[in-house]
Amino acid sequence: MTLFNRLLLIIFGTGLIPIIPTAVFLFYYQSVAKRNIQNLHENIAQMASLMISQKADELDRRLYNMWEPGADYITASNLKKALARNPEFLFMAFTGPDGREILSGGAPEMKRLFGYVDLSRDPLFRKTAADGRSRLGEFELIYNLPICRLIYPMESGHYAFAVINLRDLFVKLGMQKMGGTGGVFIADPEGRVFSLRGETQPVDRESLRRLFSGPGKSSRELAGLGGDHYLGSYSEVPGFELYALTLQERWDAFKGINLITSLIAFFLLGISTVFYFSALILSRRLINPVGELIEGARRVAGRNFKQPVNEAADISEMSALLRSFNAMMREVDRYHGLQVEKVLEEKQKVELLISLIHDAIILSDLRGELLYANSAARALLGLPASAGPADIFGGKDGGAGETRREELRNRVAGLVNLKARAAGDIIEPAGSPGAKKHYRISMQVLSPKTSEPRVFMALRDVTLEVEMQRVKEDFFHAAAHDLRAPLLTMQGYIKLLEHSCGAGEKNAGYLSNIKDSSARLFEMLENILDVARLDAGNLKPEMASVDAAKLSEAVFGNFQALFGEKGIAFRLDRPGAALPAFKGDERLLRRVLENLLSNAYKFTPRGGTVVMGLAAENNSVSFYISDTGPGIPEGQREAVFEKYKQLDNDGSEQRGFGLGLAISKRIVELHKGRIRAEAGSSGGSRFVFELPAQ
Repeated sequence: MTLFNRLLLIIFGTGLIPIIPTAVFLFYYQSVAKRNIQNLHENIAQMASLMISQKADELDRRLYNMWEPGADYITASNLKKALARNPEFLFMAFTGPDGREILSGGAPEMKRLFGYVDLSRDPLFRKTAADGRSRLGEFELIYNLPICRLIYPMESGHYAFAVINLRDLFVKLGMQKMGGTGGVFIADPEGRVFSLRGETQPVDRESLRRLFSGPGKSSRELAGLGGDHYLGSYSEVPGFELYALTLQERWDAFKGINLITSLIAFFLLGISTVFYFSALILSRRLINPVGELIEGARRVAGRNFKQPVNEAADISEMSALLRSFNAMMREVDRYHGLQVEKVLEEKQKVELLISLIHDAIILSDLRGELLYANSAARALLGLPASAGPADIFGGKDGGAGETRREELRNRVAGLVNLKARAAGDIIEPAGSPGAKKHYRISMQVLSPKTSEPRVFMALRDVTLEVEMQRVKEDFFHAAAHDLRAPLLTMQGYIKLLEHSCGAGEKNAGYLSNIKDSSARLFEMLENILDVARLDAGNLKPEMASVDAAKLSEAVFGNFQALFGEKGIAFRLDRPGAALPAFKGDERLLRRVLENLLSNAYKFTPRGGTVVMGLAAENNSVSFYISDTGPGIPEGQREAVFEKYKQLDNDGSEQRGFGLGLAISKRIVELHKGRIRAEAGSSGGSRFVFELPAQ
């Protein structure tokens, strides 16, 4: 989505925020108003029902009060008197209990119309005879007069049948108008509708029957005979099987609501349209300066600082922003020029500094393609010191140049391979016979954001240091070998002197000190010789199946009494599950454990704790020894495994020769394992070495 579309959507969406609740309110108002109209119809139907009920009660009272109790009222004079007192009675007849006429009278037209009265099969008569209640019904229009039939039960078991003119009632009901198409009607349970004007029934009888038998008192979906739909409500007349019914065409009933809704919707649409075009104009006025800024930023990204952006804008704030952008671009152009000059100057300084140092500096890509080499690196790679770029980087002179580039790549790749295979950081590049060189190499992969990864190598010539170290070790090895024989002889004489001196003599103490010193000296000579054998590769482990638990228990038993004499708590943590089998030289592994326990014995004060344990971890067997001594600083935990490396022991006289841990590390590595020093959980140190399982 473009910025223009986003901005237009945001502004237009913000404008729609007050319109949406207005639309929701309009929908709510429409539903409430329609419900109110339905309620109005129901109220009018109830009022009409009450009017019909009152009229029926009035007629019932007239018939009740028409004759005195016990009088013989079935006479021509009484009939004539009743018709005279009640002008609404157009025709009246008395019948026996079987519904057949005994006496009748009334208007001649009605007399001719009804003739002999036989109500025996009339449903209205049967219902009256069944429950003894008067019945009003069978509405119809005769001679433009709305009439109905009234059947009244008498005390003697006879029945009065009257045809009543209800013009006054229907005139009152007809005055209840609802809109242009609505009015009040009377209907029976069969859905027949009676009207004063005598027009055809407006709605389908089946729709009315469903309405009368349903749970509601009104409906908006009454089907009209002409295809229209009506809103109708009804109310049952109490005591009679009649309904007061209101009917109005649905479009007429909701015309006012729909008109108001349409006007409000049109008004909201007009507001939305106006706001949309306003947002469109505002968005364009905003987006044009933003587009200028985007194009200007792209030119700046392409290092084109000379072409300014157009500062003309319809909005003063945007115009000020464009002017500020141009000022910033001019300043960036000036600053860029200064930075380029400074970078070139710094580059010259760096190149001069690198050319003067004696270390070889090499920069290449991941394929071994040489990118930079100082004078020392050129000599290392066999390139002439005065060679130009074509000689250094291969040139582009066809097959010969490609051959030189391939040879150079092989030389650079050879240095990387030597670094990967070397045990430490000292490598010995191939050179002329009798002139072997040793270099300490540092290598790092650079990952710049603007170019491919690069390999940076720095090589320092340490040939003299290596030779001096070798001479020193040869001297130590020769001295240790030459001192071993006289030292063994001296230890033999010391043992003879021990037998000749009593335990309580003063000389016995001197002999004990001499014996301890010679033992320490012999241990040092043995360690020096072991280191010589390890460096020469003459010490080969005799691999066999080793039971780690038995090995740990054997070493634990040898040291238990020694730790007890010093007052150090010594504990063996045995694994809860069986350990995996592994192969190793049990004699050499015992020596590793003894060296670690000896160090723990030396550096753990009285009252401390030393724990030896073993466990299975990641398909390997792990041995560990922890103590509560002074511990090892974090920065020196790797250095303790170097030869002749000793740490400050806080003034303690218990000092070694710096060979025990170095020998232990070499033995563990011969078994393809790893050894490390850690900080103890409760202070002190924790040494762990892991050996791979079978």
